[in-house]
Amino acid sequence: MHVSNLSLRDFRNYQRLDLSLNAGTTLFYGPNAAGKTSILEAVFFIATTRSPRASAERELVRWDAEGEAGVLPFARLVAEVQRKAGKVRLEVVVQRRADEEGQLVNASQKLVRIDRRPARALDLVGQLRVVLFTPADIVLVDGSPSERRRYLDITLSQLDPHYVRTLAQYQKLVQQRNSLLRAWRERRRPMRAVDDELGYWDRELSAAGGYVLAERLRAVTDLNTLVGPIFCNITGGTEPLAVSYQPSFDLGEVADAGGLAARLAAALQQLRREELARGQTLIGPHRDDLLFTVGKINLGMYGSRGQQRSVTLALKLGEAELMRTRSGDAPVLLLDDMLSELDARRRSHLLAVVNRPNQQTLLSATDLSDFDPDFLQQTQLVRVEEGRVYL
Repeated sequence: MHVSNLSLRDFRNYQRLDLSLNAGTTLFYGPNAAGKTSILEAVFFIATTRSPRASAERELVRWDAEGEAGVLPFARLVAEVQRKAGKVRLEVVVQRRADEEGQLVNASQKLVRIDRRPARALDLVGQLRVVLFTPADIVLVDGSPSERRRYLDITLSQLDPHYVRTLAQYQKLVQQRNSLLRAWRERRRPMRAVDDELGYWDRELSAAGGYVLAERLRAVTDLNTLVGPIFCNITGGTEPLAVSYQPSFDLGEVADAGGLAARLAAALQQLRREELARGQTLIGPHRDDLLFTVGKINLGMYGSRGQQRSVTLALKLGEAELMRTRSGDAPVLLLDDMLSELDARRRSHLLAVVNRPNQQTLLSATDLSDFDPDFLQQTQLVRVEEGRVYL
């Protein structure tokens, strides 16, 4: 799998960009704030419909972009993707919104097309699979549980169309259920028929949550077989990294979706009084976490910075290998200024993965000094300056 052409219009600091990419490694280099990371961000956004950097999608539209013929300013991203299943054209448009007087507001809308046909954002996910490496990825280890859930969810959403739809349904159900719980807690809704109303939401939530849990547990099992050896190779140690799923309620020995749904429904029933008092859904996949240990030591809590960086790299490489194994097609690797953050051992291991056959990798760097001449000779070099690229 690889992106053969990337086209951007009014995206970040790019007014226009039309870039042909080879199936191997491309290195974007240049000064800070030149637009290198924006190219990688664009590919990630097309693949996942999410930005790893923007807090709001309107930020993706070039700050001085102008509308035309009555059309509000917009950013357009297009990728031509070559896959084993055949080529596909993916397009995302992010358009600013305006109020009744025509003044731009802090909102936007997103339009998606697949092979020039309108589609839902959920349908886009998985058409192009990517794995993004950034120096900030260490939050996977020492950050909040939401970062670790996001890591699993982005991986599984790219592999399983049913997962991304079920996850979206589950998240919507949690919001609706929480809204009801808050209304009862604040006495804005009469307390009659609470059990009947919550019974309906519990059944819906448990069915979706059971599937999400089952797929996450399966992914963690698969990841453990991959990241353990990778971690040992990176660190030169003998103790493998262990990843364990930390559910918010007792799963027992159950691992199938139906059984997990039943366990979740029973746990929700037991917590009903407490949830009504607190006005929120207290258990479920949206409250779960991952634990990273080596020799029973919690590296998120007690690991050194070097150990935590090794965990992060092992997780990302494991994610890439999981995608390759399950789909039979390697994902596109996106490495944003990673080599400058790594020591020689970690850098060597990462570059070995980059150089695997049938692997497209897009890297960014401020200069070429971190790369040996042999690597540069086999790499497509692209100079980036002030939102322009020079081949």
